Amino acid sequence: MISEMMTSQPVSERNPYPGNPNAVAAVNGSERAEVPPSLAALTSVICAHQNKLKPIEAKLKELLQHQQVLAEGLHGENDRFKEVEATFNLPALFAEVSVYCQKLTRLKAEMNSITERTTRLKRRAMRLQQQQQQKALNQEQARAEQAEREKHLIAKPAWASPPQGQ
Repeated sequence: MISEMMTSQPVSERNPYPGNPNAVAAVNGSERAEVPPSLAALTSVICAHQNKLKPIEAKLKELLQHQQVLAEGLHGENDRFKEVEATFNLPALFAEVSVYCQKLTRLKAEMNSITERTTRLKRRAMRLQQQQQQKALNQEQARAEQAEREKHLIAKPAWASPPQGQ
């Protein structure tokens, strides 16, 4: 880093021109080249804020480590999903589930229809049974009335009747 480069050089090499505070010399072998004043100002600002940047750098490293762990976990989950998809052939299973849902819907509709028809048949059977019972009752009453009429029509001997006037 820039701060490490700056601290590894003695102060006299960092600014060989004490009269120009913005001038900083760069060493390339035996050559010395003057650095532009804007770069020198930027370097001095970075050096001044280096202590403030150390905790931020540590937090960034920690954040990158956590990000790496999360990325690895996500990669592992993706691999598991791919494995499950290859193992179970999910699209075919979903298509099969859809087909069975349609069959189930048809079965429910058919069962409702059958229930309705059986209810109507039970009502009809009950009505027919009541009609049959009423008819049988009417026939029995008619027979009883007929028998009573025939009984009154039959001649009775005179000696069988009680004397009248006594």
